[in-house]
Amino acid sequence: MAEFVAPEFIDENDVESIHERMMAVLPDDIDDMPGGFPYDFTMPTAIVKSELIQYQLVQTLMLMFPMWAWGEWLDLHGSQAGLTRKEAGYARGYVTIEGSLGTVIEKGFGICTQATDSAPSVSYIVDESIVIPEDGSVTLPITAEEPGTVSNVLAGTITLMLKPIDGITSILNAERITGGTDEETDDAFRIRINEANESEGSSYIGNDSDYKRWAKEVVGIGDCIVIPTWNGPGTVKLALVDSNGQPANDQLVTDVYNHIVSPSDRSKRLLPTGCAELTVVAADTKLISYSCENLVFDSSTNLERVIADFKESLILYYYLAKNSNLVRYNQVHAILSNISGVLDFDNFRMDDSTDNIVLDGYEYAATDKIIFNS
Repeated sequence: MAEFVAPEFIDENDVESIHERMMAVLPDDIDDMPGGFPYDFTMPTAIVKSELIQYQLVQTLMLMFPMWAWGEWLDLHGSQAGLTRKEAGYARGYVTIEGSLGTVIEKGFGICTQATDSAPSVSYIVDESIVIPEDGSVTLPITAEEPGTVSNVLAGTITLMLKPIDGITSILNAERITGGTDEETDDAFRIRINEANESEGSSYIGNDSDYKRWAKEVVGIGDCIVIPTWNGPGTVKLALVDSNGQPANDQLVTDVYNHIVSPSDRSKRLLPTGCAELTVVAADTKLISYSCENLVFDSSTNLERVIADFKESLILYYYLAKNSNLVRYNQVHAILSNISGVLDFDNFRMDDSTDNIVLDGYEYAATDKIIFNS
């Protein structure tokens, strides 16, 4: 986000400057010395006026433009552009349940991870009703009970039932549960608002920017790579990452397809008539590791917070990096330098190098390991 520079008329409106001007316009026969009645009586007015100009007026000017607005005021800019802030999304995935032949598992059956000292238990519900067959095993889709990134868990962590059922002997998720996203941040929403404003007046005929905008309207989608005529004329492929910068899961892929194609209601269809086939898949990712030595930060933060802020900033940068298919060393170095509280560091590396990292046309950058030594 560009730095806001206050206009010149804000200058020289500190308390002292305002009060000096007030004293200067007093009649000559009025005492203007400190401690006198006129001096003390006008000082509160100078204080209030200075706050009005240097803080409240500056804040008002910032709220007038989406690049500096925040919170509910940024939501109003989004509304003008026809956009709403995306709500938190639910994590989804699959779980394998083993048990006795004929055991009934109802839709809504609750399962969960085991609580640890560092993390609470996370609950999920089964999305389909099923009866365990003769081979004693079924794999079912599940959805987190609560939205947010906290519901993205590793493989092998969902092992418990919320209410035990006779006949079930084991529960296990063979793969990670993904797609849980927090409410869209101001920075991410600002990017979508700017994209919408820049495309104002477009024909909406299904060019690359249209497909990208449509995909990003879906809760949980962070970015979209558009691959035109990938399988001949009239075909388009969309490769998706979620708002956490990870490959989109099956449910997000389906949600984007349904949002654009609207197979159950053609009146809501966004897909242009000339597109014979739309294919939606999860993006391939190029995992990038980051490291540095002698990281120094002040008392306002800690190593865990620095790494979390760095990861969040990288997700926003990856959107821009995809435009040039290049993750630039100097720009990522600057991201770490600008993290709040970071004072200094040495030997910053991306994949143990200072070279830029090239992305293939269908690849999206993603964060692998972060090793910061302080």
